[in-house]
Amino acid sequence: MQSTSLLTKIRAGYSFEEASALKQAGKADKPILFIHGEADTFVPVEMVHRLYKETKSEKELFLVANAEHGNAYDTNQEGYEKTVTEFLRKHIREKERRGDI
Repeated sequence: MQSTSLLTKIRAGYSFEEASALKQAGKADKPILFIHGEADTFVPVEMVHRLYKETKSEKELFLVANAEHGNAYDTNQEGYEKTVTEFLRKHIREKERRGDI
């Protein structure tokens, strides 16, 4: 991890330590939809709860039961599509009302 972080610092100008998802979530000013599998052992579900709590912008959280890392869509395709569609419709309508689109 340290060598990869150093390589990122050299090539992209930032280390993994500087690329904190928590810090960035706290700065967000756009709506965020968090989707996470409850059976994820690679990125434990408590991490999405921390990100969600840190986010100050409008946000929604969709937890998928029995889904492992990167497998939320395959585990609950109907729920996933419905959640994403509703989230996008809601925020596109808000932009239209404000005249941003």
